[in-house]
Amino acid sequence: MMSHLLNILPAIYGDATGPTFWMPEAASSVAGEIDWILEFINVISYIFFFIIVFALVYLAVKYRRDPSRKQISGDGPTHNMALELTWTIIPTLIVLVIFWVGMVGYIDLRESPDDSYEVSVAAQKWSWTFTHPDYAVTQGGELTVPLGKPVRLVMTSADVLHSLFVPAFRVKQDIVPGRYSTLWFEATKPGSYQLYCTEYCGKDHSNMLATVHVLPEDEFQDAMGKLAREYEDLPDADLPRYALVRLYNRCASCHSLDGSTGTGPSFKGLWDRTTGGSTVFTDGSSLEDHMASGDEYEVPENYIRDSIMNPGKYVVENYTNVMPNNFASQLKPRQVEALVLMMKHLDQLVDEDGNIIEPPEAEEPKGSDMTETTGDGG
Repeated sequence: MMSHLLNILPAIYGDATGPTFWMPEAASSVAGEIDWILEFINVISYIFFFIIVFALVYLAVKYRRDPSRKQISGDGPTHNMALELTWTIIPTLIVLVIFWVGMVGYIDLRESPDDSYEVSVAAQKWSWTFTHPDYAVTQGGELTVPLGKPVRLVMTSADVLHSLFVPAFRVKQDIVPGRYSTLWFEATKPGSYQLYCTEYCGKDHSNMLATVHVLPEDEFQDAMGKLAREYEDLPDADLPRYALVRLYNRCASCHSLDGSTGTGPSFKGLWDRTTGGSTVFTDGSSLEDHMASGDEYEVPENYIRDSIMNPGKYVVENYTNVMPNNFASQLKPRQVEALVLMMKHLDQLVDEDGNIIEPPEAEEPKGSDMTETTGDGG
């Protein structure tokens, strides 16, 4: 009986996909059911609110004290079995129904379909990393998924408690350090949707954002193919811009491009500080102390590479080592090379305010426009 009710009522309510007063646009297969449960509980709350307020006002007016009466009679009913059973049994049944529909929805969201496309998620202060094992592709700050196919996220945290939430999909799950948690969704609309961390995880919690891109199957396959080989096919001259556009979003929550103070040192002027050896470390030494002939950082690029691969080796003064140690495992050697080149050429890639400088569009060769001519053929 209860399961039959659950199947009928959402159909009556409808699978609304547009934004409502309470919820944003719905874009997943479970969104209609979640929205129905929310509205179901809201309607019950509205009904009881008006009943209680009406009874309160009516009784307050009807039985208000008469100023002309000097004595108040204590006589009156003190017990009504029918009334007490009514206000006990009916709310209890309503609470059981709410519990049941909530439990069924919760269990459904915990059990992903067998044919789900799997993505590994690593949460860390203050960024998201998404790995596609089927394509050997890693994305930072962006997640690309296929349209109309169940997607299962296997999630873990590198540091503290986080929580992944995509409002348009109506899915949310806490991510606990030292263990795995999962959630799944099936996107029903192509487009880009905001992903949030909804568990306060430190200073830059509000910047821990990502974007979910939902693509039709053919476009998804093309996108994965390009992501799998994009950095391999690039010429060396394009690696700095590739690192800025595709890799920097993993660093943006801690390292600015405009010189502003963050959790980590700003990338602005980093190459000049490196070649000049002016960086001072928490152990009292400076980078210059390690740059003599034959030392480990005689070549400045080695220091930047070492800072990416082994961030805790030398920590810059006035900062702490909060960079996750697993960051290096998420990068291929050519991607590390791209990041080093980005640091070297950052002043050519961004302006003084840290805004990306768009490359000039290639000019069309002269004479490429064909114009129709008429005449006597002379």
